[in-house]
Amino acid sequence: MCPDSMPNPAIYLGVGQKTAHELSKLVQQKVNYPSVSDSEHLLALPELNDVAGKRVVILRGNGGRELIFDELTKRGAYVHYLQLYQRQYRAVESAAIAQWQRAQIDTMIVTSAEQLEHLVSAIPNAQLSWVKQQRLLVPSERIAKQAIALGFNNVTNSQGASNSTLFAALQRLKTGLNNDEQK
Repeated sequence: MCPDSMPNPAIYLGVGQKTAHELSKLVQQKVNYPSVSDSEHLLALPELNDVAGKRVVILRGNGGRELIFDELTKRGAYVHYLQLYQRQYRAVESAAIAQWQRAQIDTMIVTSAEQLEHLVSAIPNAQLSWVKQQRLLVPSERIAKQAIALGFNNVTNSQGASNSTLFAALQRLKTGLNNDEQK
């Protein structure tokens, strides 16, 4: 999509800061985003309070949650998807898990429910119990609950998926200043 084909005037929103920044460069307009990078906080933005009768285009990859589409449709908006990329997940081989074990990896970061589901389904059963014993860093309460339901024992909610938020959460874990742990 080129800037000339973007509707004007339009309100642009991004789920996260990085997405908002990149979209802003493309459309040459301000792009707002929620303080917490997730669908629920995006839907709480004032720009989405009164959308009845308005056209909304969601730029996304294949798959993913339907929450934004469903909620905006309930609010009376005409919602359409424009798929811009294809998610592709890599296989996880036993040799890779063995390498993680030798390297004493003790923390894994998963930033979406789809990634978590793929991780659990892709890990060979013989090594899945070891993986579930490692600390899992996730970006939201929803994914933390999903991880616990899947059998992860040490889950920390970083409160966002941006690089800076994840890095800060890792720093807190390293220094023992973590208050976000889920059990």
